[in-house]
Amino acid sequence: MQKTISTLLILGIILRLFLSFNTYHSDIVPFDFAGKIIKNGNITNFYDYLWDLPEDNPYLKVYPRNLFNYPPLPYFFLGGASLLTTWMVDQTVHDNFVLNFSSTLGNTQLNLLLLLLKLPYFFFDIGIAYLLMGFFKNETQKKWVFALWMFNPVNLYATYMVGQFDIIPTFLSVLALYFAIKKNNLLPSAILLGLGAAFKIFPLLFIVPLVLIKSDWWGRIKILVTASLTYLVFAFPFIMSTGFRKTAMLAGQTTKSFYAQIPISGGESVILFLAVIIFFYILFMYKKTLVEDLWKRFFVMILIFFIFTHFHPQWFLWTMPFFVIELVSSKLKHWPLFVMLLITFIGMITFFDTGLSIGLFSAINPALYNLPPVWNLLGLNLDINVSRSILQTVFVGISAYYIYEYA
Repeated sequence: MQKTISTLLILGIILRLFLSFNTYHSDIVPFDFAGKIIKNGNITNFYDYLWDLPEDNPYLKVYPRNLFNYPPLPYFFLGGASLLTTWMVDQTVHDNFVLNFSSTLGNTQLNLLLLLLKLPYFFFDIGIAYLLMGFFKNETQKKWVFALWMFNPVNLYATYMVGQFDIIPTFLSVLALYFAIKKNNLLPSAILLGLGAAFKIFPLLFIVPLVLIKSDWWGRIKILVTASLTYLVFAFPFIMSTGFRKTAMLAGQTTKSFYAQIPISGGESVILFLAVIIFFYILFMYKKTLVEDLWKRFFVMILIFFIFTHFHPQWFLWTMPFFVIELVSSKLKHWPLFVMLLITFIGMITFFDTGLSIGLFSAINPALYNLPPVWNLLGLNLDINVSRSILQTVFVGISAYYIYEYA
């Protein structure tokens, strides 16, 4: 088995290196920019940096003041990693990467910089592959789960093409699940979920299912408090920052799931996401389960989020470890459904700007930078809202089946 795993690992790393070196999306720039700001001594006032700049500052001609709209950990971790890894890049190219990106196109130093900025993701990504193997005892299943993760198109796209950091909270969520299922130790799981939420808030969805594995209330309270404090401790140093409260703490992305509502009066509505989440939390409280099946409850929670949310393409990575576990544990029973979900995912990408599709390869072909939308390039005039709604409806129907199967 080890020879097969080693071969898959080498091929997977080569593919990741190729994609990291040759693809660019603007989402990766703020983390590099953050490293420059932090290096200059802006720590607890990090979120105020852009807000405090004069109107004529060159940075404000490129970026909005609310650019930094994630929790602190992504900027400090990835910004710090950038300082450690990108020193070998030509300083002029590096400065232009932040202030005048188009001028770096065609320069191989840009490709080197892109690779170095994505390098930290390798450790979390490959870590997930090995963690997923740990959920299975059968050697054939271990090979399958490793291969499905190493060549998972959503992971490759979100992590090494778009360059987003979703792989980090995803890793922490999988590690939390591993501690719960394989080690039967829930407190480390609670800490890991709180830490994951300090990168992106979706691991918060998993805390209540983790809590409800315990049957005694004192045990439940300990897990809930542990996860909550872990999450809050990283936000606390910035709580007095006006910029943090304006952007990261109340970022619009955190409320996207609340848009789907049923009006019941002129000023009152039922928020569908919250109603469904509460229903399943109550169901989990009264319908006991084995700790070995905790992944199913995590799976249900994350699918509910996507059903009621207009999501960014890289967010779909959050579901992938659970789909891989499901595919292998069910002996690929539901592979047609998974393929259909991937098709809807690809379809949705085409309705975003081309920077998320063909424009990703502008790092090797500058002519692909800032192209019109894909469907315009094809000469087709589709109704974007109707098309996206159809894709989302198909996605919801398939996800609802998985929820029925595993709740």
